[in-house]
Amino acid sequence: MKTTTHTSNSFVSLKSAKTSKIGLRSEGLIHYHVLADHSSNLYFNITGNDDDGYYSKELLSVDAIEKLLKDIKPNVGISSSLFRKVFIGQSNNNPAFLAAILRSEKLLKTMEDAVKKHCLGIDITQWKSDMLKLMSKADVFLPEVTQKTLPEPMTESPSTDLDDSEFDLLQPK
Repeated sequence: MKTTTHTSNSFVSLKSAKTSKIGLRSEGLIHYHVLADHSSNLYFNITGNDDDGYYSKELLSVDAIEKLLKDIKPNVGISSSLFRKVFIGQSNNNPAFLAAILRSEKLLKTMEDAVKKHCLGIDITQWKSDMLKLMSKADVFLPEVTQKTLPEPMTESPSTDLDDSEFDLLQPK
């Protein structure tokens, strides 16, 4: 069994993967890693875009994503725009790229009646547990980010207390 030592400023890559983009006219794949830090916090890190378009290299906290999704009921359609809250950068591509990754990880699934909308997939708590089991076999990974893009820990949940009419405002028209 391989053991990995990492410092407070390093990460380990638990998984490296590629996934299709979700846009109907989008081509190419998004490349990403699932990372863990020394405290077993999990992150997504987008590491490539086959069509050479912009993508954020930020570390995206799985805890922050989980807090965004915690109050959403099963089978309720959500828009990718919900994920803007976990990014520092404001590129229009970022939320859809993260949604594609979450679909690839089965944390979201496609709404049957709307390809651009998502609903909750598998339990994120179980997914996190399964990812952390990979720590002993993981390799040290240095993300291509600067210190200013490292996420701050979230001390409180982002506001997701939306009623149905407010939630509809998040949905694409």
